[in-house]
Amino acid sequence: DVERSRGLGDVYKRQPQALRIATPPTVGFMVQIIKNTSIASVIGMAEMTYIGKMINNSTFQPFTTYMIIAALYFCLCFPLSWWSRRLERRLNVAHR
Repeated sequence: DVERSRGLGDVYKRQPQALRIATPPTVGFMVQIIKNTSIASVIGMAEMTYIGKMINNSTFQPFTTYMIIAALYFCLCFPLSWWSRRLERRLNVAHR
């Protein structure tokens, strides 16, 4: 069966289809990993929020504090999302 599949090119058609189908949930999972675990075992979103709360309690500038934290979080997630959109466009996910 494997030889017949390869002879018909079936194996080569399934791999790109599987990659197209698996890309969006995989990237979503990677974003969840960033959100739910510590980044490089140093700082995570929960820690950044807690640090922001501590800074806010001492400076009484919540807007500035949380905007900086949001910018840091954006800097972590945006490149991953951008890469995902680029990969999906390249694999033509919308036209399965």
